[in-house]
Amino acid sequence: MKSLDVAFVKQQFPVFQTPTGQTLGFLDNAGGSFVAGAVIDRLTDFYRNYKVQPYGANPLSSRAGEAMDLGRQTMADLLNVSPDFITLGASSTQCFNTLAQACVPLVKKNTEVIVTEQDHESNIGGWERLCQQQGATLKFWKVDPATGELALEDLEKLLNPATVLVCVTHSSNIIGTINPLAEIGQRVRSVGARFVVDGVSCAPHSWPNLDELDVDAYVFSTYKTYGTHQGVLVVKPDFLELLAPQCHFFNTPYLNKRLDSAGPDHAAIAALAGIGDYFQALYSHHFTDESLPLHQKARLVSGLMHAHETALCDQLLRQLNTLPIRILGRSTVENREANISLTAAKVPSKTLADGLVAYDIAAKNGHFYAYRLLQAMGVKDLTDGVLRISLSHYNTSEEMDRCAAGLRELLKNES
Repeated sequence: MKSLDVAFVKQQFPVFQTPTGQTLGFLDNAGGSFVAGAVIDRLTDFYRNYKVQPYGANPLSSRAGEAMDLGRQTMADLLNVSPDFITLGASSTQCFNTLAQACVPLVKKNTEVIVTEQDHESNIGGWERLCQQQGATLKFWKVDPATGELALEDLEKLLNPATVLVCVTHSSNIIGTINPLAEIGQRVRSVGARFVVDGVSCAPHSWPNLDELDVDAYVFSTYKTYGTHQGVLVVKPDFLELLAPQCHFFNTPYLNKRLDSAGPDHAAIAALAGIGDYFQALYSHHFTDESLPLHQKARLVSGLMHAHETALCDQLLRQLNTLPIRILGRSTVENREANISLTAAKVPSKTLADGLVAYDIAAKNGHFYAYRLLQAMGVKDLTDGVLRISLSHYNTSEEMDRCAAGLRELLKNES
């Protein structure tokens, strides 16, 4: 298998040409990745040259509309879906809140919705409020307090004919475990329920292959996949037809506007085409067959990214396993993404995060909106939370060693 050319990758990100970008090991990627230069170029082109209301007859308005259409179409091409079934929102949280309100026709009294303790609050709160509003029952698929993981047999105990929705994260933004969506989906389908997946934490590590994922709705964030600050909501057509429109009434006939609850950021949509440019640049550098469609190119490139990140994660975990800490979740790379959370018994997580700055390592502490997961796993101080170290494909082996060395020094008085 080819290996990722990290030097070439870094050339695609302007931040690595800055003094700070050249010295800082950025390990807070789960909070938001660096932005590819191709995205920045398209964003600034829009603002500099045609930042007007789109889709008019004049050349500026026409160009703005064309750029937005290209952004939407590029995202559709990357995912191998029709642009009709993509809704773009200000964030994934907004997308989930909008989707929850659109599910009013499905979620009624005497129906049940299942969410997990493992999820980011974005994929819990909206469903909780909807159930309260509709008089429906919200059930929690609980995690194992020791591991933070979900057991399929526990889901089976919750499912019944009253279940209308099951909402699950693709991978946890705290413990990193990748959930078995195929097996979960089979069980959800067995009771005729709909399956909603939060892909925000997983998409940066494994580009979504919606051809294989049998889900009714999938959400992820483009600001964590090298783009502008937006959420992408993909809804299957038969599910979309059941949902209450959240748009202006006159936009209801347009499928891609049906769940558009607010005027989107035009320039940010146009800049999404830059994510396609980025994947294309990496593909052309590493592969030769240019006849493949963009979604296949993205999946091949993502495979290289994932392999590189997994190797780095393995390197770091091996060193962390020698330190006096608790790693939340698995202590190896088996079935996990390159996202590691840890706590120390006597050193606050904030002290660790702040202390790593002296080693030119950027990481953060907190609950990261997985409040209920940390509660379930026995983390006492949820404001201090955990130290989270999250990798991306532009990180390096040297940064892993520097991070481990910094933590070793910060924990040297732990006993």
